[in-house]
Amino acid sequence: MEATLSRIETSGANAIKLRDLAYDTGVNHRAIYRHFPNKETLLADAAERCWREFIRRMRLATADKPQGEPTLVAAGVAMFEYGRDNPNHFHFATGAYPSMGIRFPRLETAIRDALQIFATGFAGTGLAPELVVGHAAIYIAALHGIVAQYLHRRLRIRPENATTWITSTCTMLIKGLK
Repeated sequence: MEATLSRIETSGANAIKLRDLAYDTGVNHRAIYRHFPNKETLLADAAERCWREFIRRMRLATADKPQGEPTLVAAGVAMFEYGRDNPNHFHFATGAYPSMGIRFPRLETAIRDALQIFATGFAGTGLAPELVVGHAAIYIAALHGIVAQYLHRRLRIRPENATTWITSTCTMLIKGLK
């Protein structure tokens, strides 16, 4: 798993070849199949690991924040910082591979756990309960797009201004969704 995550971080998910991972770890390529039945399962587990790290960062960022806008802003900033610090992991976990969640329940659970942090934030704003999940999904989707554009350098923000900029952007998105 560590070799997979390392390759994803340095070269992206498309660079994953089981023979290369076997070489990286000093085992025969057939040995990988003792732990993972196929490459897709390995990638689903890697995507779950990325989501779990993202969730860990969001929980740390929101731990001392009251529910509502402070939680949403802190979680949004944590999402941005995770993407900034781990661009290939961010692109991998939030890209095409999460669609595997339907067949990989642990991955699907991790994605839902991340969404739940945002849903809890929106619940704290006084939003009607039936709207909370929808607003959380829109918020995380908007943030995903913003972070992706930043990582592709389509949004040119000076690194020293990035945290202030994303904080303002999160506040603007939350106000727009209310």
